[in-house]
Amino acid sequence: MERDLKDKSSILGAMSHLTHGVYVLGSRRGREVNAMSAAWVTQAAETPPCVAIAVRDDRYTRNVILDSASFSLSVLREDQVNVATYFGETTGEHEYKFRDVPYGETPSGSPYLLDCLAYLDCRVLDTVRAGDHTVIVGEVTAGETLDVDRPLTYDPDEYEDLY
Repeated sequence: MERDLKDKSSILGAMSHLTHGVYVLGSRRGREVNAMSAAWVTQAAETPPCVAIAVRDDRYTRNVILDSASFSLSVLREDQVNVATYFGETTGEHEYKFRDVPYGETPSGSPYLLDCLAYLDCRVLDTVRAGDHTVIVGEVTAGETLDVDRPLTYDPDEYEDLY
């Protein structure tokens, strides 16, 4: 048993060196808009263009995405750690996160941040369970670059166990 714990710790330690960006993942269910910070995002295909996102099963946004079958990704700038922290601190189930945050709507109706590098609008194609997460594959149906800067990359030292 002790070896299993050591192996898991070693594996998780090694995996912590994988690089990834930080995004705001948004979705709409009826009149309800919601968003959360997400760091486990990757391009999954070129034709058609697809991304894959991993969302913990207990996240409220996961259910909003699955119910609506669409989501947006707002790509954050490297100076937007505070934005990632804000969208990762509380659940949208109990708080309207867009109260003081300017946002637009993608063609599918998902919210995206007006102050970000770029956004993608995605239609859910498939899902798969992966441990305590659901991997959601989305076809990118629209997108736009809004700013020119460096994207925010995940550094665990900048966050208090948000993910």
